[in-house]
Amino acid sequence: MRSYTARSNSAASQVNILMVDDRPENLIALEAILNAPNYRLFRAHSGEEALRHVLTNDFAVILLDVQMPGMNGFETAKLIKMRERSKYVPIIFITAISQAAEHVKHGYEVGAIDYIFKPFHPETLKMKIEAFVQMYQYQERIKLQNELLKVIGETSNDMIVTVDEQGMISSLNPVVVSMFGYSPDMLIGQPVDCIVPALSSVLLSDTSGVTKLIETTAVRQDGTPFPVDVQAGKASIVGQELYVCSIRDVTDRKMMEEERFRQIFDTTPCLIALRSMKDKRYINVNESLLNATGFLKDEIVNHTADLIQYIVDTDDRDQAAGRHDPWGPARNVRIRYMTKSGDLREGLLSNEVMHIRGEEHLLSVVTDISERIFLEKEMVRLDRLNLTGEMAAGIVHEIRNPMTTVRGFLQLSKNNPSSEYTDIMIEELDRVHSIVTEFLAVGAQAPTSRKSKQINTIIETLFPLIQSKAMTGNHDIALELSECPPIQLDEKEIRQLVLNLVLNGLDAMPTGGTITLKTYADDKQVVMEVIDQGSGIKEEFLEKLGTPFFSTKASGTGLGLSVCYGIAERHGAVIKVQTSSRGTTFFVHFDLSG
Repeated sequence: MRSYTARSNSAASQVNILMVDDRPENLIALEAILNAPNYRLFRAHSGEEALRHVLTNDFAVILLDVQMPGMNGFETAKLIKMRERSKYVPIIFITAISQAAEHVKHGYEVGAIDYIFKPFHPETLKMKIEAFVQMYQYQERIKLQNELLKVIGETSNDMIVTVDEQGMISSLNPVVVSMFGYSPDMLIGQPVDCIVPALSSVLLSDTSGVTKLIETTAVRQDGTPFPVDVQAGKASIVGQELYVCSIRDVTDRKMMEEERFRQIFDTTPCLIALRSMKDKRYINVNESLLNATGFLKDEIVNHTADLIQYIVDTDDRDQAAGRHDPWGPARNVRIRYMTKSGDLREGLLSNEVMHIRGEEHLLSVVTDISERIFLEKEMVRLDRLNLTGEMAAGIVHEIRNPMTTVRGFLQLSKNNPSSEYTDIMIEELDRVHSIVTEFLAVGAQAPTSRKSKQINTIIETLFPLIQSKAMTGNHDIALELSECPPIQLDEKEIRQLVLNLVLNGLDAMPTGGTITLKTYADDKQVVMEVIDQGSGIKEEFLEKLGTPFFSTKASGTGLGLSVCYGIAERHGAVIKVQTSSRGTTFFVHFDLSG
């Protein structure tokens, strides 16, 4: 390994000049002319002494007398030029002997770069020496830069490659062997695209000359692709435009990024799907998505069909479809997505286009907000129920007493033949009493009296009553009761819940329809279903179900269904609804852990 020693600024700024003459007075004269802070002057009184200096020092220029005793100037110059380290040092002969052409020619043949005859002009000599010194300093800088570049190229883990204006490789460092599997001479003069596809078009299309970082894919000699970062900049050397590129293998970094991505992908509660932009194929889905949708992984991965359907949730569906590109970037788009069983759930969809191993993929992330939406609706409904209860408490006392008094007087006058409207008045007052009673039930906050009961037993007890109600309208009642464990129930309230749901179903059906009462259980819950064959409930009405005074029936008050929601809440149960043009099903889920 090469070692380098730093020199002080003052030492580094001085250059060495060797003066060789057998006459001391000539050396003194030269030293007086060339004395300067940036020159370090060396004296030699013979050719032998000059050679000793050359062996131990580097010189910018040598001033050499021709005629000396022993080894003359020509012989000295010839020996200096034979040594590799000093062969390029400029030698200026200074002589007072013959100026014949043959004599001068011999001087140039042994390595002289200039010839000065005595007597000479001091300023002329100074200018010549200064020119050679500047040339020497420039060459030293070039040598230093070349050495530094060579060391950087040899010690760098990155591949350094220069590319000409035609996109051909001009030079590269030895890293090409370990990174690409090529020897350097195999790639010199070849297109840079053979190792980094399409790199030349990126380089040649940029006229700014600003250094840029390019994330792309390179190809080894055996055809194996691998991810690289290319840092490229433009340079001009001796009038030739070149692109200097540093190519770094980032396989390890990408693997770490992919591993972190995989961990996040697998563990996040969000629903994540990764699809190919090229063929729309599902590349991968996480466990959260499978759990939420009910699909198996093999049913989704490598399939191109849109198995997980996203429905943009907005009032203006046409406008939303125009705004939302399902294959483009998106942030928190309100959607509904369909599960394998056909249920619609609420979510926020975000899309991002990603480059993975040179290919474009779409990453879709859905944050399920179904529970939040359900709780928000429940809070609104409960607020309405509380308001209803407060209203009921205020008006019932004012209505019930005079109503009782009026009904008593009407009963006393019932036997009067002239009172032909008495029955109608009593019927209407009974209806008012029923409404007030239901109104009170909506806002009731009294604790329930719950005991361990079989829900099937309550339904079977009610069956004769609801069957007679059904027969009045020419309807049928069907029971599909599976074995269910006992649960904590207030029998009176559950009978009211079942009766209200069945009566609503009967009112919703045309003549000849069938109401089905169904029960079943699993390890966590008991479920009761009330299924009618009516025309269904419009979607815009579903959110308002259970709101007091909202009803889809012309003469309904909406209080019956509000009472059902209140009863379910007091039992820790949840009411769900599925509806279509073929009928409506109300599900009541009783939690066994409650």
